[in-house]
This record gives sequence, structure tokens and C-alpha cells, in this order.
Amino acid sequence: MNFSRLRLSVGFAVVLGIATATAGLAQYGANPEAPLPPATPVPTAAPADTSSPAPASSGRPRRGKRAPGPAASGSPAPGASDTPTPPQFTTLDGVWEIEMQPLGKRLANYTHLGVTATGANITGYWEHDPKKTHSPMKGTFDGRLISLQIDMPDGSTASFTGYVEGFADMVGIFRTKDTDAGTAFTAEHRKKLKG
Repeated sequence: MNFSRLRLSVGFAVVLGIATATAGLAQYGANPEAPLPPATPVPTAAPADTSSPAPASSGRPRRGKRAPGPAASGSPAPGASDTPTPPQFTTLDGVWEIEMQPLGKRLANYTHLGVTATGANITGYWEHDPKKTHSPMKGTFDGRLISLQIDMPDGSTASFTGYVEGFADMVGIFRTKDTDAGTAFTAEHRKKLKG
């Protein structure tokens, strides 16, 4: 839109309105009994339309949207599928799948913890390496923070320390010795498999 033309048009309309009013008052002043001239409408500029145009329907779904399906007899079209409800856990007991991705490595490592909790004390095993070695584990859990120590086959001790959310997710650091900077890990509580 050319704003200088718009300003010029509005200015011209104002000047024209003032001139018409002055001429009418001059005529009225000469003859007070004369009727007033009819009012001249002052042209005004219409406000600019800032709304975006409606997209043309091409019959295809818009990006990120589902295409409207044919309406079944009286039933509404199905919406987006609901995310399944995660399993509810009330204890740490069970199998936890651990994912670790050491720095500089392209692929993540997956191992498993078998956990049995008795109050604040934890016992179980860590299933690791390609042979699926079960190393004994013990530790503590205070309702949020968890600390697990694993007796490794070579006589050393490894540890998992972190926190647990809703008995379903665990996040923390895995260390092979106290001086180790550690590797970040996440773990998910898994449903027991049907045997």
C-alpha cells in the first residue's frame, strides 16, 4: 500500500470538508433564515485488511494435519491416536533396562538390572557383557536417590548412582572406580515378560 498517496487523499478530504463547511456557514451567516446545506460526506480511508487469506483447499491434508476421513453414519471421525498409558509401578522390584553411550562411541550399550527392594535396601544383579554375566548387586534407595554397588568378576566394584522418578525411570552416572569421571545412563522399568 502506498502510504504517501493515502496521506495525500486523507489530507485532501479534510481540506474539502473544511471548505464545504466554511462555505455553508458563510451562506448561513448572510441569511439566517436559509436552511442549512446538506452535509457532504467526508471520504475516509478504509482500514487495511491484516487478516491472512484462507488457504485454498486442495483436497490433500495440510502439513502436520490428518486428512479428514469420511464421516461414518453419525459417529465422529477418529482423532489422533492416544499415547498408551505407561505401566504403573509401585516398587523398584523387577527388571530395569539400562542405556549407556560412552563418550566417543557411536552406539549405545544396553544392559539389565534385576532389582529386589526390601525397605530402603536393594539387592539383585547386573546382567552385562555379551556373555550376559550376572554380577551381584546391593544398594540403597531413599524414595528418590539411588546408589548401587556391583561386585565385578575381576574383584573390582562398579557403581550406579542417580535418582528415580515414579518407580519407572532412572537417571544417573555409572562408574567403574571411584576416580572414574563416569558415564551417564538412563534406565526404564520394564514389565515382566510372560514366560
